[in-house]
Amino acid sequence: MKTPFLTVCMSTLLVGSAFAQIPADMPRPDPGLWQMQTSIVQMGGMGMSYRVCIGDDVDDLLMQPEEDVECRDLSYRRDGNRLIYNATCDADGSEAKVEGVFTGDVRRSYQGNITTTFTPPLEGIARTDMTLEAQWVGACAPGQQAGDVIIDGMPGLPGMGEIDLEAIMKQLEQMQRR
Repeated sequence: MKTPFLTVCMSTLLVGSAFAQIPADMPRPDPGLWQMQTSIVQMGGMGMSYRVCIGDDVDDLLMQPEEDVECRDLSYRRDGNRLIYNATCDADGSEAKVEGVFTGDVRRSYQGNITTTFTPPLEGIARTDMTLEAQWVGACAPGQQAGDVIIDGMPGLPGMGEIDLEAIMKQLEQMQRR
């Protein structure tokens, strides 16, 4: 079964919203350059590796959702060394229920398992199960600004929010048909 690119991107965006809205009394990722790796079970473990420059504002952790993605019913709780995150989001005409379980010190490294259930299915996908590993690398590179993303194997992408994901998705679908 193919997992459409937009669904994968949407799952990643929803995960970014988890750390962008951490309550003030919980640990937050340190500013600097972070190496992140994601993989999606429904894609046979295929994933993405990228580096992102995080500023003092954790909103830079991952690119922010499109204007038509809104989350509500956000909740966080601690269970021992785990941070558990739940949210309900409206994403591209679908309701996405997100549950994430994160471990690690969060300031310098963390791991997570994130399950997102889409109702109705988003582009035919009812559920994604993603793993995420993040490691603080050090200071952002000279000239790099908060929010700049470098996807491994691609040139730097400042202003990541300017990428047209739908155009990329259409190109990928055309490539898969060849």
